[in-house]
Amino acid sequence: MSQISVIICTHNPKMEYLNRVWETLKTQTLDKNEWELLLIDNGSKEILSTYIDLSWHPNARHVREDKLGLTPARICGIVNARAGILLFVDDDNCLKNNYLELSVKQFKDNSLLGTLGAGKILPEFEAEPSAEILPYTQMLALRNEERAHYSNAVRFSSAVPYGAGMCILKTVALAYVESCKKRTIAAALDRTGNALLSGGDVDLALHACHAGYLAGVIPELELIHIIPKGRLAEDYLIKIAAGHAFSHYMLGRMWGYLKEYPENPILKKVRFLTKARRGKGLSKAIFIAEHKAVEQARAAWNKTAKA
Repeated sequence: MSQISVIICTHNPKMEYLNRVWETLKTQTLDKNEWELLLIDNGSKEILSTYIDLSWHPNARHVREDKLGLTPARICGIVNARAGILLFVDDDNCLKNNYLELSVKQFKDNSLLGTLGAGKILPEFEAEPSAEILPYTQMLALRNEERAHYSNAVRFSSAVPYGAGMCILKTVALAYVESCKKRTIAAALDRTGNALLSGGDVDLALHACHAGYLAGVIPELELIHIIPKGRLAEDYLIKIAAGHAFSHYMLGRMWGYLKEYPENPILKKVRFLTKARRGKGLSKAIFIAEHKAVEQARAAWNKTAKA
């Protein structure tokens, strides 16, 4: 029986990238009989099973999910997976060759571990970012931790793994699936079509902490994240910054670690305008976009709370 299920959710994938993903999976040190592979086709225009061959893997399956969005795709992977540990891999992630073996070992060695992620998510840029853009590339799910982080606090922290390369116990993931049925707002935390929201991975990880497990991020788990040229465009970075701000406001309110207190609206506006005037260029544009996104999230949350 498989020890770990590798779940790849994809929508109209770029085969140049996906083939790179296959190559790193084919060279994993964990025997293929010890893990299964699920390719979740999330509403691709051309059905992936008609042209993507998974016969190289003895325990591979195509699964179609027509409801568009990363959250429905992840849920599809969770309910179809057979192993006790799930690993989410994006269609532009190249895992280090010991990733699966090390992940399984970590869960075996630590019964308190509920979710685990890569401490090193390193970029491979199609085009080198400019000096102005480079500081903002961390928004593209990159990290380079020098030490391990563990926590069971129900809040966002350095111990919470990103979705790229995230491992999680299936029991915890199933609890997340059930909670999504009751928390309709949870489905709005992740990308759907052109909406660059995020936060579903954090929501998933926090279910582990809520259940009393540890969330962990370790530098020994490493992957390469392929970054296409388009993701270095200023418009894209502004949009993804706004998506992060919206989603993480909602997460904070859902999980209770973000508290809001009454404040003078005039003073609040003055503070915003003062900070906005100090900024310039991309920094200013991102600050304004994040502010607007939080205001939109606050309104959405208040509307939901009153319903």
